[in-house]
Amino acid sequence: MINLHAVLVKKAAGLIIYFFWLGLWLFGIGLILWYPLRWWPGDKLLPVQLINYFMPWLLLALIPALIIAGLANRQWLAALLALPTAFIIFSYAPLFLPRSHLVLADSGRIKVMSYNIWGRNHNIRDVAKIIYQEQPDIILLQEVYSHLSDSVVEELNKLYPNQELYYTFTPGAGQGIVSRFPLTPLGISYEQGRAQKAIIHTPNGDILVWNVHLKQPRYWSSQYDQVVLLEKAIAAVDQPLIVGGDFNTTDQSEIYKMIDRHLDNSHWEAGWGFGFTFPSQDHPVKGLLIPAPLVRIDHIFHSSHFYTYDAKTLSTNGGSDHFPIVADLSLTR
Repeated sequence: MINLHAVLVKKAAGLIIYFFWLGLWLFGIGLILWYPLRWWPGDKLLPVQLINYFMPWLLLALIPALIIAGLANRQWLAALLALPTAFIIFSYAPLFLPRSHLVLADSGRIKVMSYNIWGRNHNIRDVAKIIYQEQPDIILLQEVYSHLSDSVVEELNKLYPNQELYYTFTPGAGQGIVSRFPLTPLGISYEQGRAQKAIIHTPNGDILVWNVHLKQPRYWSSQYDQVVLLEKAIAAVDQPLIVGGDFNTTDQSEIYKMIDRHLDNSHWEAGWGFGFTFPSQDHPVKGLLIPAPLVRIDHIFHSSHFYTYDAKTLSTNGGSDHFPIVADLSLTR
């Protein structure tokens, strides 16, 4: 009986080890296949979209798996796992390396904030305090619906009693632009990702500012259609342009690359680290409390007329499920 028990335990252990190595092989092969699938069919294939969305987190599995395969002298498996590991590290390395901050000349600094305040947020006073602490010149707000827009204006006016602020809100779309400079509203394009547009009249010239909130990635075809039209509109602009907001997509997605073809992302120019913005720790996702943000889906893009001095993700969220992002830009001459 004892021998039988020992044999069964040995066989069970053998099966566990077998399926462990098989799992690592399948994991590595899947990631090798994922790379060409990024180009076709791209994000329309759900597994590709999910891997692109959470790509940095793959390192939590890849690096230990690579170490285990190396220690076990499984050279082919180690080589297989090394390829996607190297690709991901190489992709994000620029965010962890020093970058030059030299610029030949500039014509004034502009601080831009993008902040999805969350449509059910009741901590508008905290939202306003975060804005006041950063002192941005231009604020792009998302999910600021009709019941919140008046409260935001009221709180900001309390904090800026000696400064005139300029506003344009589209409460039905949940979009709002606040500026320390005069602005001219240009309306909103729902087809271009709820792109709320305005001209900001700065002392150094007019700037086009678009505040965007794309559909969620689960509605990928609708999100893609929005970005096709948004990209076309961006390509037609030849003056200083800032496009920021909640894009609901990460920097590895097909949709992101359509915008990145024409504009620069301030975080990739002067930010540090992954800069994850969603979700905040105090907002459960599908009933689960997440200890730290997992993805960066909020971005501030700009045309080549600008240079980014600094970019950061704030560590306070003011009751929102997003963390605000800030970019310190300069018009270059």
